[in-house]
Amino acid sequence: MFDKMAEKCSILFQFRVYLGRVEQKERKKMLFRNIKGGNILGNSYKICFLGYRKLREMAQQVIDKLNYQDTTVVMKECAIETLEQVVNEADSEGCQVFVAGSANAEEFKQRFSEHLVELHIDMSDYVYCLCRARDMGARRVGVTIYRKSRQMNFEALQELAGIPIEPIYFESEPELTYLLEHTSCDCVIGASLTVEVAERLGLPCILIYDGEYTIRTSIERARLLAAELQASSRKEAITDALVRDVPAGIIITDENDRITTFNQQAKALVGLQGRKLRGLELGELVPPLSYNTFYKSGQIKTDHIHLLNGTMVRCVQTQLQQGNRQVGMLITMLPDSSRRKKTADTQKFVARHQWKDLVGDSVAITQAMTAGKQLAQTEEHIMILGESGTGKSFFAQCIHQSSPHASEPFVVINATVVGQDASRTLFGSEEGANDHAGLFELAGNGTIVLQGLGGASESFFACLRQVLVYHSFFSVGGTTLKVFQARIITLLEPEEAGRFPRELREMLSVFSLTLPPLRERGDDVIELFRIFAVRGEAGTVSLRGQKELWKELDELLRFYAWPTNLITLSAVVKRYVYLYRQAMNPSPGVKRQLLIKAIGEDELLEQLRQEYPALQDPADSTPEAIVEGVAEMKRLLKYNDNTIADKLGLGRTTLWRMQKKSGAAKAKKEE
Repeated sequence: MFDKMAEKCSILFQFRVYLGRVEQKERKKMLFRNIKGGNILGNSYKICFLGYRKLREMAQQVIDKLNYQDTTVVMKECAIETLEQVVNEADSEGCQVFVAGSANAEEFKQRFSEHLVELHIDMSDYVYCLCRARDMGARRVGVTIYRKSRQMNFEALQELAGIPIEPIYFESEPELTYLLEHTSCDCVIGASLTVEVAERLGLPCILIYDGEYTIRTSIERARLLAAELQASSRKEAITDALVRDVPAGIIITDENDRITTFNQQAKALVGLQGRKLRGLELGELVPPLSYNTFYKSGQIKTDHIHLLNGTMVRCVQTQLQQGNRQVGMLITMLPDSSRRKKTADTQKFVARHQWKDLVGDSVAITQAMTAGKQLAQTEEHIMILGESGTGKSFFAQCIHQSSPHASEPFVVINATVVGQDASRTLFGSEEGANDHAGLFELAGNGTIVLQGLGGASESFFACLRQVLVYHSFFSVGGTTLKVFQARIITLLEPEEAGRFPRELREMLSVFSLTLPPLRERGDDVIELFRIFAVRGEAGTVSLRGQKELWKELDELLRFYAWPTNLITLSAVVKRYVYLYRQAMNPSPGVKRQLLIKAIGEDELLEQLRQEYPALQDPADSTPEAIVEGVAEMKRLLKYNDNTIADKLGLGRTTLWRMQKKSGAAKAKKEE
């Protein structure tokens, strides 16, 4: 039934596009037939001209000469700083189209969705003005450009006009005044604000607009646009009648992804009740339904299940075409009642972390974050590599949250705990009482995170191979082919790489991202320890603001290798906080000993032995090598000679002689 409804809607809207083409041809004939008589289609229109001083004066002279019976041109004094107030005022007065130039036009395009006709300026206007400046005797000409405007080819202009040019970029009147006060140019070219400032400073200037012609033609274009907009209201009335009472949600966009038509059912399904939607980009409001994503798929029609506003919704997207050109998209939506995929099933599949939650600014982690942000915008499968505890799951959540599919489910699957009957877990079942949606289906168009692949079953790999190769699957006992749409992010530790089929590994790692271990992140470990201790996993403790404490602990935090990275760090912090509370305001030296105890004295000694092999076998090592390791034991663990001798199994006199001999040798070498 839903398929027939979507098909009928598609046919009706394609007919509407055809009707629009016929109307457009007839309307153009009438426009040009009636334009000389001052009346367009017997309607009335209201245009607002946004001008600043010199331009406003010129425009007013042109407007006074116009003899329109059907068009009112409202003249508004407008600067960049007052643009929003003036536009809102003109809107309330019923203006349909705006005319503006230069800075006002650029600001208008970035801040408003109303219709705008920009005063036409091209390279020939600049060349003409530059030639005028040259004829006036100028040797160097400044051309003012609003900073947010499109870039110009000044090299070409300079070559055509045969005079040196200095681009002057500005964003406000005070900035422009300062720049013109300090310019080395003897003449400037620009819009009305430039002319006013230059005249105030006594600097020769030329207005870029070509007098009345540019203003008059722009107003004529605005008048034609107003006529087009009013005539298109008939098509909108037809569309509104079509969509108003349809039980399905309907959204129509143009080729730029801007919403042109929608009904209340659609607003309810996407959770945007009470918002003004017309003119907004659909992809920004509901990323999974973006026209750009649909267009890139190369398909004429798609039929997908999406999680929208907590409900699984079936969405049929259809191209709208005018001849061979795509002019937009029709989306027909209905809640999916074919399976039990309610809010309770899907709301647990949510990623919690975002990039702003990442702690650390070391080069290694910053590079990883930059790469992660870039990969988030792709549609390909990603493999995140790293030792245990390096933050692979955290990065997977951040990638999902910053991707176009952030509003879709985020499903984590531990392959190790999925049994031999993986198909029921992953594909779901349609066997009567056991009817349930599988994890691959619940993921919809979102993200699936796979971990524990090193311990996955053959059944799991078979299911994974099915969706990676064929992008589709059947539920157990089902007869309907389901499309697999999710992006897979695989979390892999180095030792797992050889424990599953290579072809799967290749398909899952179209892109890969390697995370650095904590020992390679420099100062990050200190900041992480502080955050974990003060407000993190260990709970509340009176460590905030104690800079001398962190300085006392720096050496040990930097030295320790953190075998399981953040997992080890979290455990050490919890132990340290417990010991700190028991010690009752310990001295700096005791605080250091608390950290040694929290990490484990034997752990630190073992790491020292690995870094200084002479400490493992003093009998077969040179005194110099032993003394070097001893110095580290003193620096990090604050051991005295007696303790060190006991730890190394040496006599105290023997250790004393080694240090003395090494010191004498070092002194002699320095001499």
